Amino acid sequence: MKKFFLLIGAVMCVSTITAQSKLEWGVHAGLNLANEKVSTESVSAEINSHAQFHLGFSVAAPIGKKLPFYFATGLEFTGRGGESKNSGNKLSDNLYYLQIPVSVSYHFNLGEKVSLQPQVGIYYALGLFSNTKVNGEPQQYDGENFDFFTEYNGEQGYKSSDLGLRFGVDAVFSKHYKLGLGYDLGLLNINKDMFDGNIKVTNGVFYIRLGYNF
Repeated sequence: MKKFFLLIGAVMCVSTITAQSKLEWGVHAGLNLANEKVSTESVSAEINSHAQFHLGFSVAAPIGKKLPFYFATGLEFTGRGGESKNSGNKLSDNLYYLQIPVSVSYHFNLGEKVSLQPQVGIYYALGLFSNTKVNGEPQQYDGENFDFFTEYNGEQGYKSSDLGLRFGVDAVFSKHYKLGLGYDLGLLNINKDMFDGNIKVTNGVFYIRLGYNF
């Protein structure tokens, strides 16, 4: 129920922004190359990148009167996780979030038909569901597929919330067609009860996307 109210609040927030004038809004989808970084106070290691996907919509509004600065936000369904091998077995974690990015961008017009739009900002992600697989087979706990975000006997593998920084750039052609790439750098330790308390787990995602602005 708590997740439900958080999702409703996110939708209402974006709906309020979209009610304003002079907006640019669009849809996008693309590929994620996700990885998890596992570290202690003295040692760190990155789990291999794992192919995922994302899709969503964005809303942007001008915030500068003389310079083309824009504020942007939206909603995205995005996959994260990581992949590794152990004793010949392929292990993969699949984490799925509803994400709200908030960023500021600057629009460089390169002629009449091309706009280059670098951006920097933050994101908040709410864990919806997840699984872990061994050689493509979902692992189970008490007869159900294991979910990092579900509590079992008073313990939960990963925290449901993630927060981090976003860096990216979009190229927009003819004011409508968009090609973008960027990186989401997780700042929060998402480990809750999965590992010992001194072990830190963070998300990282390189993404590339195609989109259309209306």
